[in-house]
Amino acid sequence: MGAWIWSALAVGSAVSLGVRRPWTSYLSRGRYPEQVRAHPWFREVNQLITAGWTAYFGVAAVLSTLGPAWVSIALSAPTPVLGWVSFVLGDRYVPWRMRRSETKAEVAMRNPVQAELRVQISGRTDDEIVALVHESPGGIEAVLDQTLAGMTDAFDADAAQDCVIGYEIASDDSTYPCRIEVQGRQVTAERRQPSDARVVLQLSLPEYLRLITGLLDGTEAFMSGRMKIRGDVMFAPQIGRMFRTA
Repeated sequence: MGAWIWSALAVGSAVSLGVRRPWTSYLSRGRYPEQVRAHPWFREVNQLITAGWTAYFGVAAVLSTLGPAWVSIALSAPTPVLGWVSFVLGDRYVPWRMRRSETKAEVAMRNPVQAELRVQISGRTDDEIVALVHESPGGIEAVLDQTLAGMTDAFDADAAQDCVIGYEIASDDSTYPCRIEVQGRQVTAERRQPSDARVVLQLSLPEYLRLITGLLDGTEAFMSGRMKIRGDVMFAPQIGRMFRTA
């Protein structure tokens, strides 16, 4: 009997996640004012908490099925404590998200070009990004010049290592080379062949724009084949530390 109850709870919880109406958001409605409940972060944190409860219900269903009857009763004992933990997490989640947002806002103020570009390309397909670039004044070359100028604002001198970094950006059957030199606490970025680069990142125009704006993780891009690396592969992760993304 206990196994059936846990299974029903797991299924119901999973369904509420699937329809993006987590049951914990209804349970906690009386705890928060209307303006809090209307905020996207309220649904976000409840999605996470409900996912945790769904996993707990699922594990309890399996253990109750495989074990004696007392297992089901034992698994119900911690639920009041877990409920309390859920409320604590909910209370602390918003301040944590606000701190993260403040950090991103600081980056956006430090590098407005990068932040604006991130907004423009977020959620767009490769073709849509390419079309957007071609429609912008000056086309691809002007956009690349803007991103290279933004490298200075994104540069973190405290994490700097003397080096030359290259990009080979492919678009419309053409390749646009870029060279970024870090020397001391200074950075120089320009569109020319990076023949002396320690490492060269090869990727398409849309992936390049996603990478420098933080919409694409460099390691993920490399592992998935969306970006190729020539030269010192082990040094490549240092680039992300030297140049912050929005």
